[in-house]
Amino acid sequence: MELLYEASNFKIQIYWIVPFAILGLYGLMAVFMGSKIFVRATGVMALIICALVLADFCYGYVTIVNAYKNGNYQTIEGKVENFVPASQGGETTEDEEAESFNIRRQEFAYGKSFITKFGYHRTSANGGFIHKNGQRLKIGYIPTENGNVIVKIEEKK
Repeated sequence: MELLYEASNFKIQIYWIVPFAILGLYGLMAVFMGSKIFVRATGVMALIICALVLADFCYGYVTIVNAYKNGNYQTIEGKVENFVPASQGGETTEDEEAESFNIRRQEFAYGKSFITKFGYHRTSANGGFIHKNGQRLKIGYIPTENGNVIVKIEEKK
């Protein structure tokens, strides 16, 4: 088996941090240096938004990446079936967001909404590892209320 992906390699990207750093700095400046109540109120709102996003990020990291590192995940092995690739565009961008497949009736879907899941998210159109029916894979995953989050992919050559 060749290891293609694992969640412990998750890296924080700078372009995720910059907007919230700017928002947080604005919030601090507005709260402490704002002369009008409206400016201070928007500063408080900015800080609340930053705090909520940080809390959601930490919760996602702990429930997925940390769980994977501690071995708290399930595995399934078999051939990829019912592969539905994400499109590269069209009339709407809705179909760009998700790609899906099954292995032995277990359904997996992933795409642009990965940040809330912290799992595998690269679609085949963007160089992803899963790209056709018949691939023999061993998938490590964590079941969540929003679906199965892929935390490890191995391919049998």
